Parts: sequence; C-alpha cells; structure tokens
Amino acid sequence: MSTTSRAVAFAAIFGCAALSPGYAEDNGRAQKDKDHDVQVAANDGHDHGNDAHDHAKDHGHEDKGHFEAKTFATAKEAWAFIASTTADVEKLVAEKKIEPIHELAEHIASAVHALEDKSDMVTGDAKTKLASALKQLDKAADDLHHSAEKNDSDATALNLKRVKGLLPLVQGLYPAGAL
Repeated sequence: MSTTSRAVAFAAIFGCAALSPGYAEDNGRAQKDKDHDVQVAANDGHDHGNDAHDHAKDHGHEDKGHFEAKTFATAKEAWAFIASTTADVEKLVAEKKIEPIHELAEHIASAVHALEDKSDMVTGDAKTKLASALKQLDKAADDLHHSAEKNDSDATALNLKRVKGLLPLVQGLYPAGAL
C-alpha cells in the first residue's frame, strides 16, 4: 500500500470515527435523537439542534428558480461528472472566482447521491466502506457549496481539498472498469 493510499485510508477511518456517536459524545458533539432515544453525532458546521439547518428551505431548493438538480443514468456517468466538475472548481478557486462554485458544488452532491443509488456493482465489505466514503464526500460537497455561497475563498479552497482527497478513496472501492 502506498503512502498516499495509507494517508487517504487513515483520513477516512479518522473521519468515520470523528463522526461516530461515541466519539461525539466524548467530545461534546452528541445530541439525543428524540424520535429514536439514541445519541447521535452532530456534523461539524451545522447546528442540528431544535432549529436544524433545512437545506431545502434555506436555499429554496423546492423553488423552480434555484439550481435544477442534475440526474445521472449510471454510476460511471456520475463519476465522470464529479471528476470533471472538481477540475472546473479547482480552476475557479485558482482564479478566485468563487460564486459559480455554489452551483457546481450542488451538482457534485447530486452526482454523489447518484453514486449512492447506482453502485450495485460494489459488494461485500467494500459496499459498507463505500457508503461511509460517499457520506463523507456528500458532506464535503455540501461544505464546499456553503463556503462558496458565503464567497469565502479560503474555506472554499479548503473544502475543495477535502472533496479531492476523498475521490481516490471512493474510486478505489469500485471494481476495475466500473467507473
């Protein structure tokens, strides 16, 4: 296993542990789920208390005037979109053109959701790992969306690095040729 692969695997494992309810409880980030009477981890960057962030409500995602969600027929199509759009975002960050990244990050999240739905070719232990990695990628894309929405170039650059850092992990969980 290469040093890069080990670093990505370590980051993925640490990220999963940091989001776990037990870790969150020990670090003051856990909350009681009223409906299921269990402790759950609160995601960093969002307040999941009584006035939790309603992404659709806050951004008008139910309105026709907001960005239309992209759809993808296959996992391969969704992956190609994520790869090319991430490269586009990287160019925009380098040019300090942050505003267009808001929409692109939403589309990346749509592609991640398509991967969640269309990755039947991933089985066994890799399927569990993929679900976790895609959850992390979805969170990173959402954070990218929010930082671009706030026109925060430093946070956008950092969130782009998070997205890019997860891509090899996700890709490595698919069978050869699937993406």
